[in-house]
Amino acid sequence: MAIVKMSKFNLLAFNYDRSNLLKELQDFEFVHFNNLSKSDEEKFESLEQVIVDNEVNAVNEELTKVNWSIDLLSKYKEKDGMLKSLKEGVATYSFEEIKEKGSKFDFKPIYKNLLRASDIIENNKQEIHNKKLKIDELKVWSSINIPIAELYGFKKVFVTTGVVPSRYMENLRNDYKDIDNAVIEVVSEDKGNVYIVFISNLEEKSRDLEILRKNGFNSVRINTSGIVKEDISKLQKDLENSNKIILQQEDIIKDNVKFLEDIEVYYEFLTNVRLRETSVENFVKTDRVNVIEGYVPTDLEEEFKTRVNKILEDRYYLEVEEADKDDPNVPIILKNGKFAGAFESLTVMYSLPKNNEIDPTPLFAPFYAFFAGMMVGDFGYGAFLFIGTLIALKFFNLKEGMRNNIKFFNYLSITTMFWGLIYASAFGMSLPYKALLNPGEQPMPVIIVSLIFGGIHIFFALGIKAYMQIRDKDVLGAIFDVGFWYMALIGMIMALLGYAGVVGSSITKIGAGLLIAGLIGILLTNGREAKTPVGKFFLGLNEVYGITSYVGDFVSYLRLMALGLSGSFIALAVNQIVGMLFGAGIAGILAGVVIFLVFQLFNIFLSYLSAYVHSARLIYVEMFNKFYEGGGKAFKGLVEKSKYFNIKKENN
Repeated sequence: MAIVKMSKFNLLAFNYDRSNLLKELQDFEFVHFNNLSKSDEEKFESLEQVIVDNEVNAVNEELTKVNWSIDLLSKYKEKDGMLKSLKEGVATYSFEEIKEKGSKFDFKPIYKNLLRASDIIENNKQEIHNKKLKIDELKVWSSINIPIAELYGFKKVFVTTGVVPSRYMENLRNDYKDIDNAVIEVVSEDKGNVYIVFISNLEEKSRDLEILRKNGFNSVRINTSGIVKEDISKLQKDLENSNKIILQQEDIIKDNVKFLEDIEVYYEFLTNVRLRETSVENFVKTDRVNVIEGYVPTDLEEEFKTRVNKILEDRYYLEVEEADKDDPNVPIILKNGKFAGAFESLTVMYSLPKNNEIDPTPLFAPFYAFFAGMMVGDFGYGAFLFIGTLIALKFFNLKEGMRNNIKFFNYLSITTMFWGLIYASAFGMSLPYKALLNPGEQPMPVIIVSLIFGGIHIFFALGIKAYMQIRDKDVLGAIFDVGFWYMALIGMIMALLGYAGVVGSSITKIGAGLLIAGLIGILLTNGREAKTPVGKFFLGLNEVYGITSYVGDFVSYLRLMALGLSGSFIALAVNQIVGMLFGAGIAGILAGVVIFLVFQLFNIFLSYLSAYVHSARLIYVEMFNKFYEGGGKAFKGLVEKSKYFNIKKENN
């Protein structure tokens, strides 16, 4: 349960061996390359960066096609029910299986079929769109029963078609009521517009255009030559035909859905080919030799050497040594047991440890679970989450990341049930025995317990700092930076208890003495990094002032009581409402059941969300700032994290 120990390697290999070497190292997986092209070391300045082969461009183009195909087929895949989908989950492959299936998969004919079908569908959809627009344009003219070509074909008669706003029609008719040689034929009305055919003598065209314009007339050329109704009928038949073609092509796509998983495997294969080929950007070279530097887990060092020797035989130089503890480039892999492993995401979310630090995950995980359980503090809520997460873990085939998240909340549910028993609370209702602690009726004992847990947490974090300093042969540093703080904090607690009348005057005096001695020690030693006596004094004085932040740290732990109290009050309010509804007959009982389920589920969500956030804050702020800096680099192996499958690890 720690940071995986790393070994650093330096490898010289010929250019012509590079491709086969990378394939073998990708099978090995657990190798992390340093980017020598960006190194500041003088020995690499005269060397050239290895350039990525053109094959990567081809792989990227293929991946574009693969992604498009997956997106297309996913739209046509029959969706399973949520429970069935969770139960079946995703397939599991080893990297060898991915490589074997992907390298043999013939994607090209499938892509051609999909592309052809998709193009036909899109073309027909565009045709449908255009024809629907044309039908909409022609519908308003459908009462014209002569071919439109004839309507516009008169030589000595002025004929125009167009639209007039309904509000101007009366004015238009009035303008022509005394004119005998003009005809206004209303064809249809739609959305405040009147569609008309206007017929008049050609000699009066200028007069008529002026009158029409004055009345808001807008000329519209009917976009056909035949009879409108017949053309609309033909267009509708064309629509039916286009829809049939679309359905036929969609059937072709559906027939190819059976290849979806194979295409997803092919995607995983290609992403790993790309990763392997682009990894050469980390190398530098002379005319003939590649210079490669990186890290491997120490427990896999011999296998690494064996694989290098298998490909390169006697054509290489390899140097492997234990990675320097203070080397900032050492990549980090965390290795924890089942319990602590479920909390690793919190460490990653904050920052991975550096190689000279310790993995904080197993150290904070029990505190986090304990604090979160206290913040929710309801046996019913814990039992509900425990059963739900247990069912998910037992019966659902989940991806590794999701499974770890479910395990995480499963552990939180156990501590929630524990604190629910302490508080004698289940879904906001009292259990049939006297609570050991009752935050609603007697908050002071819970406040005291919260502060005690906070003190234990802070002292534990300082103890970790002392351990790290002793580990690094800095015993005096542990005494100065931790021992004096222990004295000051213990003395402060004893003095405060004395002033509160909890302990006697002698203990109060001892506490005051410890506090003063501790603060003097901090003043004299915690500024030792400064170069001048004045600098040492003021730096030490600043550290002494830091005791105020410890007071704030202690107060922060009151949220352990406050959040549990807020959740219980919400649950209690819901129960009171439900109780009143239950007295209102059948309808009240049904409404009460619905309200109970909905609002209790909402309160469960809200309680665990608050517990998640505020427990993390207690870890990140109150604990980590005592001993943990972070800033480590994640180990980047030569196998991509799978997007679609669970990948079995051959090496652990």
